[in-house]
Amino acid sequence: MRMLFVIGHLGDYHVPRYEALMRLATRRNDEVCLVEVFGRSGFYSFPQTRRASFFEQRHERVTTLEKDVSDAGGRWLSVFTRLTSIVRRIQPDVVVTLGYDTPYSLWLCFVRRFTRPFALIYMSDSKADDGARSSIKEWFKRRLVRRFDAALVAGERHRDYAEFLGIPRWRSRVGFDVIDVDQFSRRAAVAHANAGDVRRQRGLPERYVLCVSRFVARKNVDVVIHAFERSGLANHAIELVLVGQGSDEPMLRTLVSQLDLGNSVRFLDALPNAEMPAIYGLADFVVLASEFDQWGLCINEAFAASRTAIVTHTCGVARELVANGVNGYVIEPGNAEMLAARMRTLALDDALRDRLSARARLAVEQWKPSVFASNLMELADCVLDGDPVISRAEHE
Repeated sequence: MRMLFVIGHLGDYHVPRYEALMRLATRRNDEVCLVEVFGRSGFYSFPQTRRASFFEQRHERVTTLEKDVSDAGGRWLSVFTRLTSIVRRIQPDVVVTLGYDTPYSLWLCFVRRFTRPFALIYMSDSKADDGARSSIKEWFKRRLVRRFDAALVAGERHRDYAEFLGIPRWRSRVGFDVIDVDQFSRRAAVAHANAGDVRRQRGLPERYVLCVSRFVARKNVDVVIHAFERSGLANHAIELVLVGQGSDEPMLRTLVSQLDLGNSVRFLDALPNAEMPAIYGLADFVVLASEFDQWGLCINEAFAASRTAIVTHTCGVARELVANGVNGYVIEPGNAEMLAARMRTLALDDALRDRLSARARLAVEQWKPSVFASNLMELADCVLDGDPVISRAEHE
């Protein structure tokens, strides 16, 4: 099988997934080629060390179409022309692309009408409760998604949404949102073993609750701040550390000042992925209070660092990775009182926190890059074979 993997920008999160796919393809004697559309990220401002290391190895069958353009977009005529040329040259059996509505994914739908036919799989972490849905927009989405053969998605709720959009359930698999659990866990353990030095170097308090999030409205970071104030944890010498950046930062800093939490809440700029295991590893637990979140990779990272978490039920990780009362807590979005109570419980009950954290580490074992690779390859085989019988038996 020849597979072409197309992505807007191969960031640090995507590298271990693609590397796992390459390793599996080699074992199967399959051929996988990567096309990165844009060489720069329009989202991450910090250095992406994992990506840099990947490209330093100068892998064969890896192409960047526009090295000096960010994935914010641009030079589409050049992108479409070069992408078409690569498809015609490689003649893939399967093309895997990021998203069903990205410009390059739409172009691939068009291209396969005029080239050697290939199966087309999209990757996505969209689900039905990601904000308000327009019936007209959903109708257009269904028309669009029918042009794809299959979907690799984040979790079961995401499979439900893919099915609603027109992808039969036997032609979807989970495993899109994974991280390099083993590497993250090792780095967190090293930080824990050298906790004093790490705290001094990073300016971290002795004990803290961690929130890693963009500072935008739907992430509800203001709710986290209000909940922290109501929890009274500052009176127990426990602080709140906020890691991120975004347009709401001035408002959040003002809120911290208004609540007289200046000595108990610390802001850290978004950090390179390689530095994050230490931040997670020394935290008591992690909070993701979003109004909605397609998934929430910060929770994968927290669990890999053996840290439990509190999440809202509208986050993709809820009931997929986070089991309420088993390895973390799932709460209502916007409920600062409930969040404050859970924060207080976790912070002040060491035995409970340790027990949930240990289970969290076990749970994330099921969300590794190897799962991404094996499920994607199984999906490709399924689409090429066109036989739903085995898949139905496994998932019904």
